[in-house]
Amino acid sequence: MKIKIITILAFLTICIVILSCAEFKLYSTNNKYNGVYRSEKIDSIRQYLSDASGKAVKDTIIIKYDFNNDNCWNMLDQQSKEYIAKVIDGMNVSIAEYEKAHPKSSVYQIREKGNNFNKLKLRNKNIVIDNGFLRKTIFNTLATCGTSLKIYPDGRYEFIYSDSHFTAIQPVKK
Repeated sequence: MKIKIITILAFLTICIVILSCAEFKLYSTNNKYNGVYRSEKIDSIRQYLSDASGKAVKDTIIIKYDFNNDNCWNMLDQQSKEYIAKVIDGMNVSIAEYEKAHPKSSVYQIREKGNNFNKLKLRNKNIVIDNGFLRKTIFNTLATCGTSLKIYPDGRYEFIYSDSHFTAIQPVKK
């Protein structure tokens, strides 16, 4: 009887975990997806990014997109304001350094509309809030910890799902 109850509870726990994560997909392996955009789509993305950010869009576009209701970095919310500010500053410095080292690249931090974000996303003044255009046109697959996207000048693109550390701008390991 006790084993039967434990088995039922374990099954219910697994079902609850699966159902609670059903809206978000966590890509722990093979988290990349490649393809090619038509020039019209790239033009509309470039125009949107230029308008939303107020800065010129360069040849290669790199976007880190975060979704509302994600809880990827919520544990950091327990840290002090100063600590959170240092983490935000560190990320913004990393992006600035990447752009300096790659002068033909534009890097954007963008988040979906909403207020259910952790403090790292809500307090970072460099994050552009999407009006829904990017969410509808290219970031339509939810992923825990957000998604990164690289769009190359020739239209090729690479999605990196569940990209908690903005892998798209990290040095390539050899």
